[in-house]
Amino acid sequence: MHVAITDVANRSDVSHLLRRAGFGGSLAEINALTGRTREQCVDAIMGFRATDSVPDGPDVGVPAFVSKQNQWDSHSEVLNWWFARMAATPNPTTAPGVVPAVASPTPLQEKMTLFWHDHFACGQDKVSDIPAMWDQISMFRRKGLGAFGDLLRLVSVHPAMLVYLDNQSNVAGSEQENYARELMELHTIGVGEFTEDDVIAMARAWTGHNTIGWTGSEWDSTYVYSSSEHDDSSKTLFGITANWNGLVRSPGEREVMAEFTTGSKQGATARFMSRKLFRWFAHLDPSDAVVDSLAGAFVASGMQVSALVRAVLSHDEFWGPESRWAQVKSPVDFMVSIIRRSGLPAADMGLHWRMESMGQVLLEPPNVAGWGTGAGWLSTASAWGRGAMMRGLRWRASDSGLLAGTGSLAAADAVQAIFDLFGLEEVSAATRLELERWHQETHATSSWSIPTQGFMLGAMIPEFQVQ
Repeated sequence: MHVAITDVANRSDVSHLLRRAGFGGSLAEINALTGRTREQCVDAIMGFRATDSVPDGPDVGVPAFVSKQNQWDSHSEVLNWWFARMAATPNPTTAPGVVPAVASPTPLQEKMTLFWHDHFACGQDKVSDIPAMWDQISMFRRKGLGAFGDLLRLVSVHPAMLVYLDNQSNVAGSEQENYARELMELHTIGVGEFTEDDVIAMARAWTGHNTIGWTGSEWDSTYVYSSSEHDDSSKTLFGITANWNGLVRSPGEREVMAEFTTGSKQGATARFMSRKLFRWFAHLDPSDAVVDSLAGAFVASGMQVSALVRAVLSHDEFWGPESRWAQVKSPVDFMVSIIRRSGLPAADMGLHWRMESMGQVLLEPPNVAGWGTGAGWLSTASAWGRGAMMRGLRWRASDSGLLAGTGSLAAADAVQAIFDLFGLEEVSAATRLELERWHQETHATSSWSIPTQGFMLGAMIPEFQVQ
C-alpha cells in the first residue's frame, strides 16, 4: 500500500518514528503526535521544518571529568554521561515557530552523533586522549545535521582522526596511505569507486596535514599544516591531473574534499551516504531506486545532512511494513531503552565493563569500519552480555519499586504491567502466553520473585530486542 507524508500518523506510526529517530517515546509523547500528519511528526522530531535554516546542535562544554589523567575513569564517566543524556532527553512534539541558531537538545541529535561516531570511527585505544575523543563527539553533536562537506573538512583535521588513521605522520616522500584509503572506502564513495592509484595520489594530497607531535616529554595532537612536508606537485586523482591538496592551502590548488561534495564524485558520495543513512534509520536492504531518489534530494539540497535525514524519514519505505521491527537493537540502543524505561541511573550500572561483554563500548569501535548494524547483534556472546546486565540490575529495579505488586496480580494483569514498563504495545500472542504461563508457575511457588524475574524477562523478550 502506498503511504504519503501527508497521511495521518497512528500510534504505531509514531512509536516507530520515535524508536528510529531517537530512543523511543513516552506515552505522553506518543499521544501528542498521534493524529498529526507524518510531515508534522518529522518536523517535530527534527526540531525545524524543511524550509528553515538548519540550527547547530548544542555545545555541551567540557565537564571536569574529561581529562587525560586517569583515562579509564574518565572514559567511564563519559559513557555514564552520554547514556544518561540519550535516555533523558525528551522528544519534541511540535516544531518551533522560530528556529534558533542553536537548537535545544533532541534525541535525533544524539542518534546522529552515534551515527557519525560509527561512520568516522576513532578509538580511544589508539588515540589515547579522552579530551580529543570528547571534542570529536561534541563536534558531531553540533555539526551532524549541517553541510556534509563542512563536517568532512572538520573531521579530516581533527586530532582524533589524525592520530587514529595515521595522517599525523603522512609527509612527502614517506606517504602514509591509511587515511587516504578509509576516506574513500568508508567515509565518502565506497568500494569500487576508486583505484589503488587513487589511494596513492590521495595520500600525496594529504601530506603535510599533521600534528604538532612531541613537545618535550608530551605528545601534542593539535593539527598543524606543514607546507614543507606537503607534496605540491601534480597528481592524477579520479582521472583528473591537478595540484591536489586535501584542503586548499595555497592558490592554484584543487581541493580533495570539494571533489566529494561538489565535484566529480558528488554523485557517488550522495549514493553512498544515502544508502548508509537509510540503513541506519529504516531497513537494511534499500533498492537502488530508493537510494537514487534519496541521493537526488541530498544533491539538490547542496549536500545538507538534514535534508537527507528528512528525505529518509519522509520516504514511503520508512513508514511501510518493510521497516517495522526490521532492526535488531544495538547494545547501546538496548541499554538506553532500559535506562529510559526504568529510570535507573546510568552511573550505577558499570556501563564501561558491562558494554564490553555486549560488544559495543562507545569510544572503542572494533576497527576502522565501526560497529555496523544487523543480525550480528544476535550473537550468543551479545545475548549473554545483555542477560548478565539484567541479572545485575534486577535487585536495583526491585528496590526502586519497579513492577511492585505484580506477584499478587492475575497473570494477564501482571504480564501487561511488564509490557507497559518496557513500552511494548505490539507483542505477539505467543510471547504473551509464555509470560502468563511463567507467572502462573512462579506464583505457585515463589511469588515474591515475580517483580525481579519480570524485570529480566521483559528486557529479554524478542519484542524488546528489535525496533
